[in-house]
Amino acid sequence: MKQINSTFSAQLKAVCRKTLLASAFFCGFSMMANAQTQDGRDFSIDGFAAYEGVPGTNWFRAGGTTGGAGGKVVKADNFSQLQAYLQATDPYIVIVDHDITTGIKCYVDDLSTGRLLDDQSGKSGVESVYGERIMIASNKTLIGVMNPTTGEAPLFSHITFVMQSVDNIIIRNCRFTMKGVPVLRTGENKIVAWREGAQVEVGDPDCIGIQADKVSAKTNWGGHIWIDHCEFFNGGAANKDRYDGLLDCKNNVQWMTFSYNYFHDHDKSCLFGKGNSDIYDGCRTISFHHNFFNNIQGSRLPQQRGGHMHYYNNYMKECQDGYRLNDQATGYIEACYFENTKSPVMSKGEKGLHVNKADGYDVIFKGCSNLLTGYDNVDGAKVNSHVTLAFSDWVPTQTTSSYTQHYLDKTVDVPAICEKYSGAGKVEIWKAYTSSLPTVDMSELDHAIKNYSTAKTYDAEGKVLTSATTGISHTDMLAETGSSRIEYYDLAGSRLSAPQKGINIVKKVNHDGHVSVKKVIF
Repeated sequence: MKQINSTFSAQLKAVCRKTLLASAFFCGFSMMANAQTQDGRDFSIDGFAAYEGVPGTNWFRAGGTTGGAGGKVVKADNFSQLQAYLQATDPYIVIVDHDITTGIKCYVDDLSTGRLLDDQSGKSGVESVYGERIMIASNKTLIGVMNPTTGEAPLFSHITFVMQSVDNIIIRNCRFTMKGVPVLRTGENKIVAWREGAQVEVGDPDCIGIQADKVSAKTNWGGHIWIDHCEFFNGGAANKDRYDGLLDCKNNVQWMTFSYNYFHDHDKSCLFGKGNSDIYDGCRTISFHHNFFNNIQGSRLPQQRGGHMHYYNNYMKECQDGYRLNDQATGYIEACYFENTKSPVMSKGEKGLHVNKADGYDVIFKGCSNLLTGYDNVDGAKVNSHVTLAFSDWVPTQTTSSYTQHYLDKTVDVPAICEKYSGAGKVEIWKAYTSSLPTVDMSELDHAIKNYSTAKTYDAEGKVLTSATTGISHTDMLAETGSSRIEYYDLAGSRLSAPQKGINIVKKVNHDGHVSVKKVIF
């Protein structure tokens, strides 16, 4: 794991921004800087997530958002491992290099509706897999590794990632979808998991949900979250309520940056604030930059209630309702490009919006219907109406004088930049966190399962895991009903006469000929 001093890093970045060409070699002196740079462009943390917070408050964190820095770098090969590490007490940097879902089969009426059938024998319906939930604990980093053959980052399917009253989370280079997630035949569209032999609702079908109301929204808090270079989508829904948000953020959470993400093929995209009362002093300080919205045939790009958001260099294309400021939301827009979108910027709020109108950095509308007052489409397309928003003079440096912003690209360049860099699989990121990819560590996995912070871990059959072991001794395993033969192998595949201390491969052959192979710690 590579890390450099945060104060020095901030100073270095400032120098790099001022003398980008002259100092390109100097700025790339470390492995961290090199790994965070592609095509000479710096993709390291900036915005509000890089800020430490106000000393003396719950939200103060020295060094800003660092995720699992200082913890072990581990590899997650399946859902149980992913859940165990992200829900553990210890800090972890979790590396994933392939797609992950629960793998527990189920049958629904149709993927567009996802209603679970009463008959789960598979004789009818469409095959899907049960959903699940990961309650991410504080001090975690999740990094996806691109497949060298396909160039795609790992896809997490039917898994909702929830940050409930936690602090210090980084998620980068991952893809998320709820497409086809099963729901019950009656009631709201809630994710259904298979736990301990029963169908259990585990929450809203958000890809990522950030909130702080574990006990009470009046007292709980969370923050220091960076979600970067990720992709979110659903699509194929029977109606707009089939799925919930792609990236939702509620309650009193602060100091977050959502950067270079790709949101597409969905209805209700990003909700920042769940209702009119979801407004707190200083809540939801968000930097939202270089994100690409494409084919969002609904709203919430995002919908902001309360808080302060720096909304810059975002690209919106082929969408319906766009960035909406409601209920005391304060926003600052710079150099955003809106194309073929019905209502790119809207407001019912009273705090207001500040638009940077400097030459080259003002907003651009192309082929849009309802525009801000004083603007027309650059392509001459007909405008249906104009909307006047309350004015604000807020800029991020009023909230923190040390606010960092790596780039403010010119508006005309935003579509090309977002299409090239926004989303997962666009930038190789894992080398910023480790010099070599780890292998699965069963001993560390056992530790994570036993030392959980937010929730327990479930195995591939939906049963609670109490350890990484599937057996304790030869005698115990033979005692299982129907077992006729147990064979032991080392990790290289060589046959052992008896289990050895550490990790063994255990092959169990039942009387009926069924064979199962598992890794076991002895």
